[in-house]
Amino acid sequence: MFLQYYVTESATGNRVNIEIDAATQAKTEDGEIIALGAYRVRKGSVAVYIAYIESQPESNPTLTEHKKYSGIGKAMIAFGIQLSIDASCNGVVVFEAKTDDLEQHYIRDFGARPVASLYPDGPKTFMIADEAAKNIFSSYLF
Repeated sequence: MFLQYYVTESATGNRVNIEIDAATQAKTEDGEIIALGAYRVRKGSVAVYIAYIESQPESNPTLTEHKKYSGIGKAMIAFGIQLSIDASCNGVVVFEAKTDDLEQHYIRDFGARPVASLYPDGPKTFMIADEAAKNIFSSYLF
């Protein structure tokens, strides 16, 4: 069994393998940057904090009607889960939802659960853990 992150090319439905490097750039095998992310791993923490994830403009649903790739956010969250496993945080990740639509997407599609937020008037904070994290991560194991 091996781990392989991927996105789906919207026009063809073909899987495109990606690599997510330590600088948190997700790139296709041809070197096309499709996403950026920022992750915070603190010693002694119980979760990895996903500070930022952004897909390329051609695949960002707020910027384009027809995305070039789909599944970018899921792959970037899976990478955070991998970092969490490697840091002995049991695959637990936490993050904020930038919009109400993303909030519903995280709950519906990824099994995210709301958790207490550090900023009462700020964005809502979510956690992915346990079975939800396992389901996301294992979808990239082949």
